Amino acid sequence: MSFRRSISRTSAARRLRFRPKLLSACLLSLAAGSTAGAQATSSDSSLFGLKFPSGYFSRFDRVEVLASNTDGYGARFLPVPVTADLRVTLVKTPTGLDYGVGSQLGNLNVLVGVFGGVPKAEMNQSLPSGFQWNGLVQGKGALSRFAFGYTHSGNDGRFRLLNAVGLAAEAGVGAPYGYSEVSGFAPRSFGKLNTAVGLTGRLYTFPLQMDAQASFDLSLSANYSPLPGLLLEASHLERGVAGRVPIGGFGLGRVQESNFAATYRLAGPDTALRVGALRSRVARNWAGDRTTLLGDVLLRSSALPSMLGPSVGYQWGPGGQDGHWLVSLVALPK
Repeated sequence: MSFRRSISRTSAARRLRFRPKLLSACLLSLAAGSTAGAQATSSDSSLFGLKFPSGYFSRFDRVEVLASNTDGYGARFLPVPVTADLRVTLVKTPTGLDYGVGSQLGNLNVLVGVFGGVPKAEMNQSLPSGFQWNGLVQGKGALSRFAFGYTHSGNDGRFRLLNAVGLAAEAGVGAPYGYSEVSGFAPRSFGKLNTAVGLTGRLYTFPLQMDAQASFDLSLSANYSPLPGLLLEASHLERGVAGRVPIGGFGLGRVQESNFAATYRLAGPDTALRVGALRSRVARNWAGDRTTLLGDVLLRSSALPSMLGPSVGYQWGPGGQDGHWLVSLVALPK
């Protein structure tokens, strides 16, 4: 919920983690059956005879359910059955409890809660093009800021330009700052091979401290289907950084990450329950010297719109040390 896209902020390369996302498959499928027929023309949705606001079940597409031995257990962005798009988060992490409530009112986003042990209140207005603003207040000396800027996007969102100014404070250090970002995305297909190149440039300036930091991202991705049911996917992210910032929460670090996945979907009828897909994933964090290997078994059911199943893997730390197992629940669209 800020002008910037989700990017790594630490000076060290980030640790790769696979967070499973479930699209609330059970509720969506049950809702579809319950709202058929006469309910199709009604402004309400129903489930087991209970009435829900119109379009309530469609909000579950943003729900993130965590069931992992490394990231914790719980749900993020779970919609409350009221007319407004109100969502709650409750996750037991290895270090504590994350909880909060958020809402999206048109182009206005609001989030209040405690995350990572830090109280947080955030509000922002984000548009594809035009004037926008955002504000963030956090406790325990964490980053707080207010910014106002103008953004322009074009070519169906493949190009974006942003300029903003703001005030920020962290750990007793306050500073006005300027932020500029330009990004582009170029997809292209060659028969069964689909490729894409993404470029992002950023510049932070802090006039009072006479500091600045520039960063540049290059992302490459491709997917290819050599056989029916088999999909191969690969991606790489490269980031270079120069300069420094007085506000640590804005600082970016060197990133080199590669990912590869092979997914095989088993053909067969849409029965009550069967194995629907097998997937293997490999991730390499070159800057952090970490390697992650995962294997997924996805189960397919006629009662669910998505495939669900267990994921088991192993992660090796720097120098092959600090290894540990990864166990979680994952989802895959049918």
